[in-house]
Amino acid sequence: MTENQAYLAAKNRIKDLEKEIAKNRKAIEAVKREKLFSEKVLNSLPGIFYLYDEKGTIIRWNKNHETLTGYSARELPNRKIFDWFSGEDKQRVSAVVQDIYADGKLRTIEARLIIKNGQKIPYHFTGVRMTVNGQKYLLGMGLDLTEQKITEWELRKSEEKYRAIFENAVEGIYQTTPEGVLVSANPAMAQILGYASTAELMASIKDVSRDLYFSRSERRNFLRLMQQNEPVSGYEVEFLRKDGSRIWASLHARPITDKKGKLLLVEGIFFDITEQKREADSLREREAYLRKENIRLRSNIKDRYRFGDIVGKSTAMQDVYEMILKAAASDANVIIYGESGTGKELVARAIHQFSDRKTERFIPVNCGAIPENLIESEFFGYKKGAFTGAAASKAGFLDLADKGVLFLDELGEIGPNLQVKLLRVLEGGGYTPVGGLDVRQTNPRIVAATNRNLEDFVARGLMREDFYYRIHIIPIHLPPLRERKEDIPLLIEHFMQASDTDPGEISVTGEMIAAMIQHDWPGNIRELQNVLHRYRTLNLFDLPKSTSTVSAARPIRLEAGPTYDSDMETFQIAMERTEKRLLVRALEANQWHRENAAKSLGLAPRTFYRKIKRHGLVRHK
Repeated sequence: MTENQAYLAAKNRIKDLEKEIAKNRKAIEAVKREKLFSEKVLNSLPGIFYLYDEKGTIIRWNKNHETLTGYSARELPNRKIFDWFSGEDKQRVSAVVQDIYADGKLRTIEARLIIKNGQKIPYHFTGVRMTVNGQKYLLGMGLDLTEQKITEWELRKSEEKYRAIFENAVEGIYQTTPEGVLVSANPAMAQILGYASTAELMASIKDVSRDLYFSRSERRNFLRLMQQNEPVSGYEVEFLRKDGSRIWASLHARPITDKKGKLLLVEGIFFDITEQKREADSLREREAYLRKENIRLRSNIKDRYRFGDIVGKSTAMQDVYEMILKAAASDANVIIYGESGTGKELVARAIHQFSDRKTERFIPVNCGAIPENLIESEFFGYKKGAFTGAAASKAGFLDLADKGVLFLDELGEIGPNLQVKLLRVLEGGGYTPVGGLDVRQTNPRIVAATNRNLEDFVARGLMREDFYYRIHIIPIHLPPLRERKEDIPLLIEHFMQASDTDPGEISVTGEMIAAMIQHDWPGNIRELQNVLHRYRTLNLFDLPKSTSTVSAARPIRLEAGPTYDSDMETFQIAMERTEKRLLVRALEANQWHRENAAKSLGLAPRTFYRKIKRHGLVRHK
């Protein structure tokens, strides 16, 4: 063979190999697709799928086998076929497996499968022999019979009353009417609730809503599920015992209805889970404590000069920081008291930032800024067509704040009608959007703020007492600026650094700081921020004349930038006189009605009142 022929032969061989490789790739892809399809089929099966060899080792299984038993893919191969059973179940399953391997016929059996947490779950198993290359395998499926067993038990109880089980069960078993009458109860129920006998229990409880349930709203919620013909499993409520103490119970119940679907009876069983709840509460408290300690450890000495966006190192502010930490570690409702301008929203945001809800929404609401005719639709939302202009459905504040924080600023502005509806939401009763029929549930944390005396509101009938106590769980009192004047230099530095102005261009003199420390700050931090803003933007440092110092009542010379000479001071005085003249004219034209006078000048009422107070135009009765 010549060299050229050898070359051509090698080239043709390479082409043949490439074709063979491509063909093998297609075959591998087909196998992969088939394997993926098979896995999808197996994983879509409702129960557990298994394939065991003759040694009792599992070869194949589906995802449900891991999910339902609690064993991982790594752990499953270590469990032999008969490790899933015990006692009589193990013996019966062993005999059936031997028969299947012997004759290959399909067989079924019911037995209790032991899952990882030790529970024994009733299952219906199928098995058939499969032979591959002379090797025998056991192929089959298992279906959880728990629900079926519960249904069978309930049917037998309804037909035969299952008196022996009823009398000797350790769980409380009962029947009630929708109206709250206790129809039947077993001895265990009487014992759990602290009664000497079933007869005493039946004679004592006239209305389960009043005499058994600690929270009537929980009874209403439970009854609503029954009326919707929905069985309930694991519904946790608090029951009252004979001595007035409370226990936590886990209810498993079903409705009994007539042919038309009308609820006739509620029957069920309950378990005393008080100890489990206490352990869970104890765990949550420990977690809350550790979370709080974690926040403390992350806060060094420098951090305590500020907390989130709050600035201050005074003793009063350190107390506020401690209350914020306690509130952040809890999920209880919070009320923040403080004068206008003290930073109540910053405190609310700090609580949200350090709480478990920090990844959820923070929805601020100024209750005093919403017109009364819109307040319900703003809170609860509305359906399309609920009223003129409702072109589309809209979510309300409660929808938006679900699982997050709803910040209610100026809480005292909420009227009694809305208080009732919000109280229902806080008690778990849900709410209905304007124009809607469905009852919605939401889980916002309420953080409220006010500059009013809410106890006085309750005494005067302006606020419902039950609503007040639902909100007033963790009170935080924010001190006014005049009670924390040692924080003023820190606040000045904070606001000056936060401005867009180059700090090197202007500075605050010691004379200015002294004047600001001696000022009484009726507008609190907001007023301080405005004074510094005028200074940065207009190079004008002026404090209202209500201050006790002379230096604070006149413009102060700047340390950098242009200075004010006598002509500029005269101009300032002229501006003050012009402003006072306008205020007096507006008051006289409106018979000294402040709101109308403010409106005529296009000023906000609070701004107008601050100006007339500065000019000494406030009438004293």
